[in-house]
Amino acid sequence: MARPLLKHPGMNFATRLVIASSLVAAAGTAALAQPGAEPAPQPAPVAQPAPQNTDWNAVSHINGQLVPVGEKNDYYYDFKRTIISADPVGWIVGMYGISGSYAITDHVALRGELDYYADPDHTDNHFTEVDVSAPIYFKRTYQGAFLEPGLVVRTFNRTDHDVVYDANGGSRGVDTERSVSQIGPQVLVGWHWTWESGLNVAAAVGVGRNVNETSSSDRYIPNGYLRFGYAF
Repeated sequence: MARPLLKHPGMNFATRLVIASSLVAAAGTAALAQPGAEPAPQPAPVAQPAPQNTDWNAVSHINGQLVPVGEKNDYYYDFKRTIISADPVGWIVGMYGISGSYAITDHVALRGELDYYADPDHTDNHFTEVDVSAPIYFKRTYQGAFLEPGLVVRTFNRTDHDVVYDANGGSRGVDTERSVSQIGPQVLVGWHWTWESGLNVAAAVGVGRNVNETSSSDRYIPNGYLRFGYAF
């Protein structure tokens, strides 16, 4: 019987190694070629980007993330710090005022307000009010809920038309001017809306304590406001 090829006495070790490697590779190729072998997995398809049918300059977005029109201010850390505002509704009833605010931090502002009211039915009756406060914003200055401690000063001026009788039974009219002042601390709670245009609305309501209480003035000072303003 002939000896196996790899055991032939005239074959060196290197030749035997080459022949063995060739036989192993041929066996592997034959196994892959057998029917029923599993095909190689196909690469996953690459997702195609959505088609762009509108210019990015025509929609409201921040870094490609869509944002409702006018609401970018909700996402900014930075903001416009000065606001001038007024209540145009008050002008209808004869109350004229102006308010100014300046943000000193990301959560606190300083606000001053001056109001003048003239009674349309009694032009001699009027009052002035001065408010100084520091609204504290829970979310960010000029955005969302706030608590507003401050000081209020009101001065009421009115003219009373009295009738004075003399000893002879006669009478005459006398105009008496009276002035009443209220001053004290107050606390308001409110909400502030600000849009990216700088337009904003603030509404607040609260009460103050009159430290100048007399028989002709009240102990408490109800207060509140509705302001439409512009931030810059």
